[in-house]
Amino acid sequence: MWPISEDGRLDRLVIFVESDGQPVPVGELVFEGRDRTRSFFRYARSWLENAAGHRALAPTLPLRAKAVLSAPHAIPLFFYDAAPDGWGKAVLSFAYPGQSWGMGEFLAAAGDDRTGELLFGPDPNGPERFIPGRAMIEPPGAETSLEALLDAAQAVDEGRPRQHHLDLLFRGSADVGGARPKTRLRREGRSWIAKFPALGDVFDDPRIEAVCLDLAAACGLETPDHDVIGVGGRSVLLVERFDRGSDGRRYGYMSAGTLLGQPPGEYATAFSYAELASTAREKGMRPCESQLFRRLLFNCFIHNTDDHLRNHAFLRREGGWGLSPVFDVVPNRQGRLVLAPAPGISPEPDPLAALGAYPHFRLDRVAAAAIYDEVTAGLAELPRALERREVTARDRDAALALMPFAVNPPGLAG
Repeated sequence: MWPISEDGRLDRLVIFVESDGQPVPVGELVFEGRDRTRSFFRYARSWLENAAGHRALAPTLPLRAKAVLSAPHAIPLFFYDAAPDGWGKAVLSFAYPGQSWGMGEFLAAAGDDRTGELLFGPDPNGPERFIPGRAMIEPPGAETSLEALLDAAQAVDEGRPRQHHLDLLFRGSADVGGARPKTRLRREGRSWIAKFPALGDVFDDPRIEAVCLDLAAACGLETPDHDVIGVGGRSVLLVERFDRGSDGRRYGYMSAGTLLGQPPGEYATAFSYAELASTAREKGMRPCESQLFRRLLFNCFIHNTDDHLRNHAFLRREGGWGLSPVFDVVPNRQGRLVLAPAPGISPEPDPLAALGAYPHFRLDRVAAAAIYDEVTAGLAELPRALERREVTARDRDAALALMPFAVNPPGLAG
């Protein structure tokens, strides 16, 4: 049972990770202040003394007995990556309008299938989901149809959810990050995220994102398995979760924003792709300069200017941290990249200008030009991807108007 204070708030969360398939307590998150706007994390003594579990949760949380303070944030940055974001918070807030929500409550209520490897509970006995005030009327079963979930997500997106919509989404959407409507589901024994259309889309976003993921793979970028399907006359993008192994093992997950110390909720940044790559190397992660350089070029070609630090991530798998597959790649109307290529280089999404940043990525001109040529060769897949994903003429025109460099990639002189 969760200990709840007189004002209905949580003061403490125990954090778990799985070891040999069993949850093991690794530390605790303790909230302070009347509004719980600050906290501290400390590792459990049992975790520090256990040789088998003797590892830090993240490069930003060094393995030591001293507590890590959250100030100036409500929780240490790494835990924001395990918390619901705009969409998940909306689902929880609609479901329990009488609850006072802070990061402690959001973390505890998000469920046990959240992004990454962390689990939360009220005490060291095991993880448990916090249910504010009442149980669901009718918890959805595994047979819940995707069309019913899509209808529920649309109702939340439009601000008109009813109780049965929230009951449907509580299981699979409350822990999901990002701002777009989505839910988690199982398909053919594998874990997927279903991404739905949203209000204000200028084209069929699920189909165009499928096209961009197809292109990313053709351009040599690591991409998750994905598919797009029609449900009740609407498109749904299915993306296989890359924070889970084929055996269901949970991988550690950390956003680029956490790695670089970017405050949560801040979109703009002074950081660059090159600084992200150098910081990852400095923190002992697998070198990712050439991968990030390729990703930078690709984003310039398709005009993916929604490339903020929460749209890049790192995974702890096979014993170490490395760059995750690409995700959330679509052409965007914003005229500038969020991340500049490198210090002193304009964030204009121009692939030739970005190419000039190659020395900042530990590349020579020959290696950088080879990556550029591989990306432009992969872009030749664009017409076939649009056809394969059954993009309508109207949506094709709207998307291609935003990505002229993908339609006509500039060649290299000499």
